[in-house]
Amino acid sequence: MTLVPTLNLRISVELRCFGKNKALWHKFLILTNMRIGIDARFLGLKVGIGRYTEKLIEHLEKNDNQNDYFIFVKKQNFNLYCPTNKRFHRVLADDQWYSFREQIFFPHRLYKQRLDLVHFLHFNVPLLYFGKFIITIHDLTQRNLTKEASKRPWLFFLFKKAAYRLIIWSALRRAEKIITVSNFTKQQIIKYYNVNPEKISVVYESC
Repeated sequence: MTLVPTLNLRISVELRCFGKNKALWHKFLILTNMRIGIDARFLGLKVGIGRYTEKLIEHLEKNDNQNDYFIFVKKQNFNLYCPTNKRFHRVLADDQWYSFREQIFFPHRLYKQRLDLVHFLHFNVPLLYFGKFIITIHDLTQRNLTKEASKRPWLFFLFKKAAYRLIIWSALRRAEKIITVSNFTKQQIIKYYNVNPEKISVVYESC
């Protein structure tokens, strides 16, 4: 599938589930070398997005020697990731997710590496990042949260929900390609954000 036709590069992405390893294999197949960034700030969490991040990088290292990867990791987990492939590079990005710092400073770190493509593994793409990217959306749970599910003051809850809606709307509109982990999530994205179905690829996660 073509991800970034405007780059005049033929970029395709093949995604498969390795049932034996219970891991997600994500391999970029392209005709020219690229500088690819991966937002791995969730690395270190042993469940959910942290596990997804860990296995994604693990299998990319095994299967792609054509491209240079820049893995953005938080300070507390910086030493947890030691590249085994010489084309993979750690980059410190100590910017807390869902924060103002993420919106202001993280884009600068991305621009500094002169990346051709970035894979954001969650919805929180900085509004000030205007480079080419793909995004993984696991679910739209936060969209449906009510005040009863939050212990924060009412005004803070409203601000947080408005910020979430703005950021995910912007990310879905600007992404070159959207990866989801279920057909249900794909249909929700189409329903709530009017995204072209051809822009969305469903890749199931292993158990």
